[in-house]
Amino acid sequence: MLSVLLATGPSVAQQWTLESSVQQAMMTSPELKKSSAELGARQQDINLSSLWPDPEIAFRVDNKMGQDDGAGGYDLTDIVIRQSIPVSRLKHQESAAEASLQAARFSYQYDSLRVQNRVSKVFHKLQFASSVLALAEKQQQLADEKYGQEKSGSAGVVVRYLSPLEKMRLSIIREEARQSAISAEGKYKEALSEFVKLLGIEMDSVISVSELLPISVIPDKNRLASLQDNHAQLSSQQQQVLAANHEIDVARTTQMIDPTIGLSWSKDTLSTGREDIYAIMFNIQIPISDRKDTAASKATYKASQQKIELQLLRRELKINLNRSYTHLHHVIEQAAEYKKKVLKPAEKMLALTNKGFSSGELNILSLVDANNTYFEARLAYLELLYQARVELAEVKLYAGQMITDVAEQNIGSIEGGS
Repeated sequence: MLSVLLATGPSVAQQWTLESSVQQAMMTSPELKKSSAELGARQQDINLSSLWPDPEIAFRVDNKMGQDDGAGGYDLTDIVIRQSIPVSRLKHQESAAEASLQAARFSYQYDSLRVQNRVSKVFHKLQFASSVLALAEKQQQLADEKYGQEKSGSAGVVVRYLSPLEKMRLSIIREEARQSAISAEGKYKEALSEFVKLLGIEMDSVISVSELLPISVIPDKNRLASLQDNHAQLSSQQQQVLAANHEIDVARTTQMIDPTIGLSWSKDTLSTGREDIYAIMFNIQIPISDRKDTAASKATYKASQQKIELQLLRRELKINLNRSYTHLHHVIEQAAEYKKKVLKPAEKMLALTNKGFSSGELNILSLVDANNTYFEARLAYLELLYQARVELAEVKLYAGQMITDVAEQNIGSIEGGS
């Protein structure tokens, strides 16, 4: 489906599925573009972490020798070259930067999960609005065909004597059906507008969406729990904990300045005249305060915070997954039960009531009641299907289950480009 989207472009009219919608959104998502930029920045942090400090060079020009030998003027008297030596901090910096890069990779995957979740909800909302619109149009068509007294010559139209009150009730049925269709059309257009804006496509590129269907297979809870153990958000936080631990070592090795080795050349006036003087210098810092221990202690506290965040995150993911899975299981069962015990009987009742009313066996009140019962039952059933689909999207988010592998493909292309 991805290759089809790339070949045809988002402006070509087509029927959209959940998979194609997710793929399209992930190609245009600003959230994922931001995560991609963060990946590039973390990669550059690795490059910077392994670099030695640049060497320094200093020049001195003065008139000392001119005064000593009476020649006057200014001369270049000193040249000093210094190089700082990062004894052990580089390896700790590299380890911390690598852990941060891994955290960014998993964060990108988590952002992909969130994009998937949002697109799923918007897509199912559009599916629901489309189904409600189709139901409302069917209700209006039925009202016009069956209860339109002005079309009494048409096949299937009620052909019995109606009192003025009955005619008024039938007119109300038709008008209610018309108002429902108008309302459903407005809500469909709102859902469609949100859908196309999220995917970055044109309004006329959506001819339809796939049908809103019941969930036939409930995901296995044990498999979901196993997936959650490798959740992208958890993995990202684990890498942040690892990076924080490396930052403790970085703090211990960076509070003292790097030792410095230097070479110097100077020229001075001696008894034999002007002579060159060469020297080697080695500088180290003398720690007097407990700054080193304080910095390491601060980094340790930050690492502890990251560990606590990991514990909280793991707990919340488990709670949310269990809650969403329980609700999903309940809604799926309720939808199946509702279809069997309410929707099917209501459909049969409407058909029998229409037949009985046409033959004069039933009155107008029975017809109105059967009509309202059927369409209200149908609408309630669609609502249950919609709730189940939305809850399934939540379950996948908390379990860390991707609909497509576009996230992994994008990470590879980002790192290949960098």
